[in-house]
Amino acid sequence: MDAANILIVEDDQIFADLVQFQLSTIGYQLEDIISVPSLKEAEEVKQELEPDVILLDLNILDSNGVKTYDSINELFPNTSIVVLSGMDDQSIALEIVSKGGQDYLLKSGVNPQILEKAIKYGLLRRSFRSQLANSEKRYKDLFNKSPMPMVQLTGEYLIITMVNNALVELYGFSSQDIIGKSIYSFNKNPENRFKDETTRRFTHVDSKGEEIVVDVILNRLNDENNEFIALIVNKTEELQFEKNKFDIINQAEESEKKKIARELHDGLGQQLVLLNLLFQNVNPPEEQVSQFKDISGLIQNTIREVKEIAYNLLPPELDKGFINGIDRFANRINTLGQMVFDLEISPDLSEADLGEVDRFNLYRIVQEVINNAIKHAKASKIVFRLKREDKGMFIEIEDNGVGFDQEKVKFGLGLQNIQYRMKMSKIKGDVVSEIGKGTKIILWF
Repeated sequence: MDAANILIVEDDQIFADLVQFQLSTIGYQLEDIISVPSLKEAEEVKQELEPDVILLDLNILDSNGVKTYDSINELFPNTSIVVLSGMDDQSIALEIVSKGGQDYLLKSGVNPQILEKAIKYGLLRRSFRSQLANSEKRYKDLFNKSPMPMVQLTGEYLIITMVNNALVELYGFSSQDIIGKSIYSFNKNPENRFKDETTRRFTHVDSKGEEIVVDVILNRLNDENNEFIALIVNKTEELQFEKNKFDIINQAEESEKKKIARELHDGLGQQLVLLNLLFQNVNPPEEQVSQFKDISGLIQNTIREVKEIAYNLLPPELDKGFINGIDRFANRINTLGQMVFDLEISPDLSEADLGEVDRFNLYRIVQEVINNAIKHAKASKIVFRLKREDKGMFIEIEDNGVGFDQEKVKFGLGLQNIQYRMKMSKIKGDVVSEIGKGTKIILWF
């Protein structure tokens, strides 16, 4: 039998002696058993040792009823308590057990076997409680010392019930300011919520009002109560690095485009113009006049195409703003006479409304979309719309061309370039197309 320190709280000395004797008959040592008649003396025992099991009479010298249990339980919170009562009161028994009492025994029915069973279960319960406390301590230590920001969440609205130091450091709020709030309360976009997934990206706002882009990863703890441990992965620096890398690549690409545009305009373009002038001064024989006209037309078409390529690589009107650039772009297409390009720009919009938009990449996206419509859609009309809505602005580019099957279309380099520019510029988009019914591109920001 395992050794155990047993405290008997009983003011009836005869009954206390009887219990001690019964305990000794089942192997417990008398020196490990202490008997006191009052709460005051139990408090004195507390200064010397922590008993493993307490056998408690509810009615003693300085306390009565359930109050006695409450006082002893507060004094020895980690000890298993077995109530020994002279009254068969089921309501009191249920109340004691609901408060965490180990057992409720009638004094009249106490014998060595019953005591042995009650103490054995009490020792097991104390052991389990100790293991649970150690497990919870290890869990909290692991949680609090994790270098990754973590929160414990509960309920449908993911209310924060516990946070670790790394999360407090990331957001800059105190733990008291965070606990009790929904994880969604930090959202910049209130409508961004978890649906069926366990990982979702949010833009949160910290204590300084600065944006933090995070991935919140849910790990379920309890199915019934919707309890989770959430790992908060800060993606802000990673995304900023990608944005900086994109800006560097974009600047290099645009610098190279400008160089090519100037070479085309000042080099090849000027040589073609000179060639055309020289060719115009040639007097062909009568039988070769038709051929000379064909060659002259070919040279002039080539000059126009070189100028068009140079212009697309380096549109000078974009320096005066996106709206001006689109307006000039539409005029050039309409001048060609091959299709109609209609502009529908809300009259209340100005260039200042596009202040936070990456206008250069937005222009390149629109340019690529319209060029695709010209080259592949066989459209006779394109409508460009720029409008404002409650949550921002949107662009629609609609053509009356041949359309395509969205499930079968192959993603070419042009579309990949559009998607890359949209991702880096935080521009959202959608495509609506059907064979024979044209194509509509929607961009919003």
